Amino acid sequence: MINVDRRKRILEILASENRILTTELQARLQVTGATIRSDLRDLEREGAIVRFHGGARISDSVKESSNRENYMLRSVQCVMEKTAIGKEAGKYVHEGETIFIDASSTTFHMIPFISKLENITIVTNGIHTAMEIQRYSNFRTVLVGGVLRPHSGAIEGLLCEEMLRHISGDSYFVSGNGFSLTSGLTGHNFYELELKKRFADKCKRCIALVDSSKLNADSTSSFIPADRINVLITDSGISPEMVQEIRDYGIELVIAPVQYEPVQG
Repeated sequence: MINVDRRKRILEILASENRILTTELQARLQVTGATIRSDLRDLEREGAIVRFHGGARISDSVKESSNRENYMLRSVQCVMEKTAIGKEAGKYVHEGETIFIDASSTTFHMIPFISKLENITIVTNGIHTAMEIQRYSNFRTVLVGGVLRPHSGAIEGLLCEEMLRHISGDSYFVSGNGFSLTSGLTGHNFYELELKKRFADKCKRCIALVDSSKLNADSTSSFIPADRINVLITDSGISPEMVQEIRDYGIELVIAPVQYEPVQG
């Protein structure tokens, strides 16, 4: 189990049980105490947990908030749907291309499905995305400069404006907090949304990765209108009515089949 998967598992356990002892995590994940302590330190830095002597618990701020800004918490939500969507998104990447990937936990899941491609340049504003990409030596990674927002793993703002003048891409893989045909992709953080707009302007096509729970769920601000989206990839939880509406609108719709794990009982 790599560190990203392991930390997701820790958060899943804490989301279910609220608090747990370090020794119990060691036994359940079959790793050393040093590894667990390192994981917990990183999760605490992200604001997802609070450590106490001998264990950890979910932070009060996470329990009280909608969790929409905390990357580590978002990363363990709808994992099977995001993995299925990421697999379909990977089919839209070809060798020799330059692609832009946003900092969302949804687009993060496409990286394993393009890992065998050669001569790919990836431009991103996501710290976690860049860290995952660097595991593969066949990628060239451009991490745009700007302000790092606490707990989100996203670089925001337009300090990278000059850099972006010299880069263009084939496809932009992007997600948001919501999508509707009326508002397009929507989100909450103005400064990051401005950067997402610039990314969209620099690419030939825009491919939106949106799990079905976000469809017809508008957020605060629209950043990419529906008529700028070439492809929308979602999961099989989408309603038949929404399928028809999106296709009638003219957006290429891809529905990723989700393989749900059987319930043990």
